[in-house]
Amino acid sequence: MTTPARLLRQARARAGLSQRALARRAGTAQSVIARIESGQTSPTWETLERLLAAAAFEVRAEVEPSVVAGSHMLDDVPRILAMTPKQRLQEVKNLSEFLAGARSKEQRMAEQTAVAPLDPERIVRTLAKHGVRYVLIGALAARLQGFPRFTADADITPAKDADNLQRLASALRELEARVYTEQIPEGLPFDCSPQMLARADIWNLITNAGRLDIAFRPSGTTGYDDLAPNAVHFDVDGYDLRAARLEDIIRSKEAANRPQDRQDVVVMREMLKRK
Repeated sequence: MTTPARLLRQARARAGLSQRALARRAGTAQSVIARIESGQTSPTWETLERLLAAAAFEVRAEVEPSVVAGSHMLDDVPRILAMTPKQRLQEVKNLSEFLAGARSKEQRMAEQTAVAPLDPERIVRTLAKHGVRYVLIGALAARLQGFPRFTADADITPAKDADNLQRLASALRELEARVYTEQIPEGLPFDCSPQMLARADIWNLITNAGRLDIAFRPSGTTGYDDLAPNAVHFDVDGYDLRAARLEDIIRSKEAANRPQDRQDVVVMREMLKRK
């Protein structure tokens, strides 16, 4: 299970910050961070949130490849790759549950409906149970290949033929999928039918296993038939999970060209260099 100490150490390492530098950013003393990271004290959610935000500032900033190569952002890659695919997905679930559970009582009470933490293994099992053909894309697909950034949602590119849309609709009904919006995070009613799914290329959903985004044609690609031939195969409890290879994830993120995508591309290119 992810602890505050481990979470803070990982966030600081990925941002390439020393304890002193993080303390300066967060407006606190280095000794406070040292005690948290050593497990001597357990921070309140507000304190942890402030420290993580200070570390994330560096991660989200636009940086040059040389800065990434010389930082600690990639130190976590060997540890991730030493895990089994199942363990990598489990770690994402653990961290998602920790972040959800670490909210203060007041914050939890203010939320009318709790949004389920991401459980990627459950999503994979459900899609496999219904025989859905898809490729896992985005940060979670990259995580299976060692990418060190945490993600709170799963992104998939399914095949768009009629039979597969029927299978996908059945899986989404089992997952109790609803349309996700920032204004109503618990989701809006969604007609999980193949006809509805065919009406759009992108669906942002919330399920009983967390956030699930469907992109039939991710930026820079033509969809499932483009990504599937070169996908990387992972065995998860006997299920064949196909994830877009890093090169294709980079291609898509470069086409999307959002700030987080640009940062991710820098890290992923450095990962490919170090293979």
